[in-house]
Amino acid sequence: MDKYQHKFIYNEIWTLTFGAAFQRANVYVKGAKSDEKKKFKKYLQEYIEINILPMYQDNKVTDDETHLHQIKSVSDASHSYLGSKILSNNNRLNFGVSQKLLNLLLKYLWCLFDYPEPPHFPLDRRIQESLIDLSKNSNVLPKAIVNWTQMPDSGDYMAIIEYIRANFLKNQTLAQFELEHFERRRNQT
Repeated sequence: MDKYQHKFIYNEIWTLTFGAAFQRANVYVKGAKSDEKKKFKKYLQEYIEINILPMYQDNKVTDDETHLHQIKSVSDASHSYLGSKILSNNNRLNFGVSQKLLNLLLKYLWCLFDYPEPPHFPLDRRIQESLIDLSKNSNVLPKAIVNWTQMPDSGDYMAIIEYIRANFLKNQTLAQFELEHFERRRNQT
């Protein structure tokens, strides 16, 4: 892949990531101007590229605690943005949106660029529905689906991660599990 191909794919990853993390989450206040949104996304992308991605690239984030800290730092950075008054939810991205943003970005980078495997996966409605389908064949039932766009902290998120670890992981990681079940679910619809 030459540098232009790489740059094109990398920019597409960011477009898809922001789209998926923001589309149903109502992250902006009513009346937020598109140029303000664009500046915010540029700021957040630069923050993540400079302050977060190097930790993953160097394989320094492999445990839950460190990964949760990185997700929280995305939320904190959104709150620190000078134009954060364009954001709903107390002028910040909540935990649920922040985890979707970071986890999806890491998933794309892992799948496309020989990037280290992410410790978790993008937790959304689709994977939770997949868990309910999987649970029908067992006597262990998950909690009701949690609205990821409304998660204020890591509590529900980690409960789902632990549920998967306890009931479904065999000889695979969380990221591998999600890839497999995301694809199966997509093929069923």
